[in-house]
Amino acid sequence: MHRRNGIPSEAELLNLSSELGAKWKNLARALGIPEANIEVVDEENRKVVEKCYNVLLLWKQGSGARATYEALEAGLCHGVVLRRDLAEKYCYIHALAQENDLRG
Repeated sequence: MHRRNGIPSEAELLNLSSELGAKWKNLARALGIPEANIEVVDEENRKVVEKCYNVLLLWKQGSGARATYEALEAGLCHGVVLRRDLAEKYCYIHALAQENDLRG
């Protein structure tokens, strides 16, 4: 299993948002999003998936080239988030996917 290179797509962040759930605020903090921004996202969105997606978009837009799979993995594995399962799912290339890519 190898970590992906580059920056996660918005589609990947949306899929991640649908799985993260209640830990979205902790992930936002682990990714360095200011508390004031987290509160705005919380107030402007009703559904948890929308809160998570919007905070991930803020992170991606605010971090630019630093919004990498490596940074996302660090946030997901942070002690207040503890979602290594999601880090492995979204931040790594799995052997089966690698084999399929090689086969074309």
